[in-house]
Amino acid sequence: MEESMKRWEGKVAVVTGASQGIGAAVAVTLAKHGMIVCALAKRKDKIESLRVGLIKIKGQLNAVECDIANEQSVQTAFTWVEKTFGGVDLLVNNGGVYTKALFTDENNSRELKNIIDNEILGNILCSRQAIKSMKTRDVNGHIVNINSIFGHKVNQAVPGNKPMNSLYPPAKHAISAVTECIRQELLYLQTQIKITSISPGLCEQDIITSCTDNELVGLMPKMKPDDVANSVIYCITLPDTINVHELVLKPIGEFV
Repeated sequence: MEESMKRWEGKVAVVTGASQGIGAAVAVTLAKHGMIVCALAKRKDKIESLRVGLIKIKGQLNAVECDIANEQSVQTAFTWVEKTFGGVDLLVNNGGVYTKALFTDENNSRELKNIIDNEILGNILCSRQAIKSMKTRDVNGHIVNINSIFGHKVNQAVPGNKPMNSLYPPAKHAISAVTECIRQELLYLQTQIKITSISPGLCEQDIITSCTDNELVGLMPKMKPDDVANSVIYCITLPDTINVHELVLKPIGEFV
């Protein structure tokens, strides 16, 4: 893996939702492998705390304030990346939110819109900026969408218990569709830019396991954020002629 990452040394990676969990693990792992990582989050101080333990690494980790649900904020962040480092070679779309609100709850419009803006619109806005940067510089870059197993199947609710699904699965199903639509657009544009959807099962420190009070989720085995980060490395280090379009990860014993 170390040898296969040499092609990415000195290249620029943008990672969204990088302040904790999977996003933080991906950002740190890429920096350790020699990439110039621009870690996007609403709170820069959380990114700065990740840098404390990074001593004598090959690459670098940079904190960039960005609200991916806000188009101007996204444009500002990517403009800074381009002016500072020249452009984007790898984008990892990890930013997102979770809500316990049900569709039928009263006064839930703000929560539902927040899911759509962060999970779907934010992904598209960041992908659009990254592709523009890659095309302008004629770079065969890569976009990795951190999806979810809930982007493929709606979890069956236990009769009599409150469903844990709400708008999160529809939003992740949208990311599955967005990934394929962008893949087709990239072919139409005659680029060699790759796009991959990685769908982890339950993972420690992710927004589902951190926010849900579902007892079953608490009992099931979970993978670690580093496991997902290593899957990103796998996908971006395959030969130029191979593109992993969809990768599903599940910890042994999970029965979601």
